[in-house]
Amino acid sequence: MDAIYARQSIDKKDSLSIETQLSFARSIAVGEPRLYIDRGISGKDVVHRPEFLKLLNDIKKGSINRILVYKLDRFTRSLLDFTNTWEYMSKYKVEFISVTENFDTSTPIGKAMIFIMAVFAQMEREQISKRVYDNYYDRIELGRWPGGPAPYGYSNTAISYGEQKVSSLKLEDNIKNLEEIMKIYAYPTTSLGDIGRMMTARKCPGPNSEKWSPCSIGRVLRNPASVKCDHAVYSYFKKLGVNIINPLKDFNGEHGGMLVGKKGAVTKGALDTKEATFAIGNWPGYIDSKLWLRCQKKLDTNEKVASNDGPRNSWLTGLIKCGDCGRAVMVRKYKRKSDGEIVRTLRCRGKDFLDCNLKPQLRIEQIEGAVEIELVKLLDSCKPAPIENVNETNKLELELIRIDEAVTNLMQVLKTKSVSSLTVDYINKELEELTQTKTKLLEEKGKMVRKSEFPQKIIFSQLNKEDKRAVAFSYLETVVVYEDYISLIWKK
Repeated sequence: MDAIYARQSIDKKDSLSIETQLSFARSIAVGEPRLYIDRGISGKDVVHRPEFLKLLNDIKKGSINRILVYKLDRFTRSLLDFTNTWEYMSKYKVEFISVTENFDTSTPIGKAMIFIMAVFAQMEREQISKRVYDNYYDRIELGRWPGGPAPYGYSNTAISYGEQKVSSLKLEDNIKNLEEIMKIYAYPTTSLGDIGRMMTARKCPGPNSEKWSPCSIGRVLRNPASVKCDHAVYSYFKKLGVNIINPLKDFNGEHGGMLVGKKGAVTKGALDTKEATFAIGNWPGYIDSKLWLRCQKKLDTNEKVASNDGPRNSWLTGLIKCGDCGRAVMVRKYKRKSDGEIVRTLRCRGKDFLDCNLKPQLRIEQIEGAVEIELVKLLDSCKPAPIENVNETNKLELELIRIDEAVTNLMQVLKTKSVSSLTVDYINKELEELTQTKTKLLEEKGKMVRKSEFPQKIIFSQLNKEDKRAVAFSYLETVVVYEDYISLIWKK
């Protein structure tokens, strides 16, 4: 039996319609052929074409003798795919005929011609791909949004650039959701799953209509479109080895950025830094770089968060360990039937293994109170961090980075064997001037810190459970519970 395969990537005026392809193929078909039609599907591979895969399956069953196509590029644009498919067809003695190109595989000349045409089909596809690639990176270098769905917190728009309109992004109301997500994830104990459950419970639409899964949240947190690109963002990507298009002076803390050529989203290990390129966009940033980088650090180190109820039953949940068996101590809560009072109790997980002898005499309220006293003492002894003048600090930091990079470049020149004595003298003079300038800048930086305003100290008793939990996890490693006392193990 004859089979006709037809494919159309996009249904538009100047594209070859499915009906036209079928009409040409039917003109040489014997009997009533089987039809296999893939609409709106690219020919770059065979894996994502359901009708093509169905055709291959019918060939294996032995029900197909000849395959008719309007033109070879309707069948495949990949030489490798065609070679593999041709070997498959040959195995089952199936002939292949391209109607308009007037050759078939039942003749030696037809076999040779079809491989030559396959080479040209692949070359055409690669040229199209190259044009798309070049256009994509041209847009990025100019700071324009390269296309596709807008990142979470933004929507697609166009702005005036001279006499033309260029693609860009504009802030949307859900940018505030993004800021809240980052603030919550920055807590030491918060997981991607915690955020997903929170956003799902609030019935907030996910990014690009996706569900709030750990993977989608990871992509949202990784995306630099919303961060105010300053010296710290520059240093982060420079350290990763990413190709940075913009000069140092463009990192003024005003605009968002874009990272292209990346693989994966949640872990740094999935990022191919040799292939990745970073550029500053023409749209406003919104998220403070310190907050964004705290999230990146947590994602980079893949910090593991203990599975627990969060601060629902106690802000110490996840920190409390048993002094007898070393296992985690849970805080359970129930309503007493006699008087309706809410009671919180401690239970060691070792009880489930029948190898724990701990019988704590302390109540969770007493433990929380004792830990709070020690944390308050610690916070009172800490000097609060100064509030920086962001713009001035960023300019100064950028200049320090520029000096360090200039020194590195000069040192590389000195390492070459062909450097003349005159060049060495010039480089040494430049290095001396750069060192002096850096010293002055560091002195200026110190003065800026001393002149900065200091915020009020944290009042622990006024914090909510989530914030108390964040403070506790920032300073404490473990709260070890014994029968009638506790021991605090501080982070080093």
